[in-house]
Amino acid sequence: MIDVYCVNVGTKYTREFDQKLKDSVAKHLTLEHTFTCVTDRPEKDYDKPVTHPELRGVFHKLSLLQFTGSCLFFDLDILINNNINFLASNFDGLTLVDSSPWKQQSFNSLKFRVTQNTLVNSSIMRWSDQRHVFEKFIQRRDLYVRLYSGIDRYIYNEQVKYNYFMGDQISSWQEGVRHNTILLHNQKYV
Repeated sequence: MIDVYCVNVGTKYTREFDQKLKDSVAKHLTLEHTFTCVTDRPEKDYDKPVTHPELRGVFHKLSLLQFTGSCLFFDLDILINNNINFLASNFDGLTLVDSSPWKQQSFNSLKFRVTQNTLVNSSIMRWSDQRHVFEKFIQRRDLYVRLYSGIDRYIYNEQVKYNYFMGDQISSWQEGVRHNTILLHNQKYV
């Protein structure tokens, strides 16, 4: 059983976004799965209240790493067009999206990034047991929330071990790509 998660907190996205994602996952993930939306506005049968109300914005996404099992996460602003069973091939470690195809920097120019881009993107995440990552974060939460503008920078700078999804089935609209199995609309709705 795969546990699929999304996060919808605050007012940036309406509840229509998580319903659309739920329907899209149901259509394109043919493996047995559950769908959960972690939200500060629980009203639907698939909702789970936020577990750490002291967190803000995107940092609720990091709190998902307290869950174990075969876990997949999707940002609300993605478009799934075809079968995504390939995402469920290996839940060992933490797997993220490689954002280098739509970033101008090279690996050599990216050292420590507080507010600038990194080459890691958490629009889609896969894991089985990454509780240690969230536990480290929550122990020094105030520091990390002030230091990093998002969880990508936390993961990149705090030596969190991660892998990238392999293949060419995930693209970003920032690449100029208009269609792929999964199209990330990251930062399109800012």
